[in-house]
Amino acid sequence: MVTIQDVINIKLSKDEVISCLKKARERIFLDNLRPRCTNVQFDCKVRGYVGELAIKKWFENNSIEIEATDYLEEDEFIDIDFKVKGLNIEVKTSLIPDKDETLENVIERRDIKLIRRNKQSIELLRGNIHVQIYFRQKRKKRDSWLEQQSIDVENATLEALYEGLRADVYTNTTFIVAWIDKKTLIDLINSKPIEEQTWHFRYRDFWSCNLKEEAKKPIELISLLKI
Repeated sequence: MVTIQDVINIKLSKDEVISCLKKARERIFLDNLRPRCTNVQFDCKVRGYVGELAIKKWFENNSIEIEATDYLEEDEFIDIDFKVKGLNIEVKTSLIPDKDETLENVIERRDIKLIRRNKQSIELLRGNIHVQIYFRQKRKKRDSWLEQQSIDVENATLEALYEGLRADVYTNTTFIVAWIDKKTLIDLINSKPIEEQTWHFRYRDFWSCNLKEEAKKPIELISLLKI
């Protein structure tokens, strides 16, 4: 069982967040979850790289050696975030749904964000370990604010992007909440009635894995990777 006491806040410097802005602007991103304006799309990209950097710092702080990052396996078109001890680790990032209001409520109500691609069975889910990160920012509130900002994300300086998008919020609002391994997830999904195995949001179906009751504490991942 995961509680608010189990989550881990990873603090980042301004320079580290700016490095994520730079990476987000340099790399192609396919936004196919829901319709979003340019600022919101870009902010989503940035959060993905902030989440990866947070995990990297967390691993390094716990003497976990990373074998590879952002690499493609044979016949794959989506990269793997990390490889540690031969295990493929995927990082999922989310903002707090406004109606949840707090991270405590998110843990009670939400799932790890596990996309079910092309109606595939759970056995075909890519990645050995899935880690969920939440940013202590409300989704609709931040999206609405971003939509009102006038900034050229393609040509502005990184400093201007940092200030204009209020990217400073990611220096202290990044939380590693929970994780699950593929074997445990397969057993979990197959134990549920078909109608409870997935949920739907906009264009996507997701596998059901409740953060509180079904996922695992962050510290347990460190213990696993240190074996």
